[in-house]
Amino acid sequence: MRSRGRHHLSAVLAWRWVALSAMGAASVVACSHPGRGAAVPANGCAPALNERLDSRSTVHLFPSAPEPKYLTDPPTSGPHRLGPPFRGVVNTPIPRSSQVAMLESGFVIVQSRVLPASQAAGVDRLAADLVTVAPPAGPLPSAIVVTAWTWKLECGSADPTALAAIHAFIATHQGVGFAGNIPATTVTS
Repeated sequence: MRSRGRHHLSAVLAWRWVALSAMGAASVVACSHPGRGAAVPANGCAPALNERLDSRSTVHLFPSAPEPKYLTDPPTSGPHRLGPPFRGVVNTPIPRSSQVAMLESGFVIVQSRVLPASQAAGVDRLAADLVTVAPPAGPLPSAIVVTAWTWKLECGSADPTALAAIHAFIATHQGVGFAGNIPATTVTS
């Protein structure tokens, strides 16, 4: 009888340990990214996050279709509206459905809140072939958000450490869209 009680107690303690371990793991996962609780550093960037591919990414929207709700904001995949991409430094927000179409074709989009002039100039200099700099289409979770197909980088400012991280992100993701690597080419129109 006594050994049965110990066995029962051991089983209960084991289940409690499993439950607490699972809760701890969930807490680590929930707090491991800025969008899920961790703070973006004031200088520099949080680690880049590979976001889940939206299963609706093969859906093309008609011009009059309303903008869908995306899994993340700014989105990194999902339904999108085809059309010519926004290039260089643009002064108006890019609609989310157009952002996704651009990301699918290998673009990297850099969006930022209002920054001091010296930092804004550094961000504007990031514009290149397949890299577009634009104001956000809605509230941003961080001062700067850089998106690529299924990837996101959040930065607290455009200080030299952050700009180096953004350059590395661009080098890794520029030209990599839905179909994989896409050669960077200059398109004139």
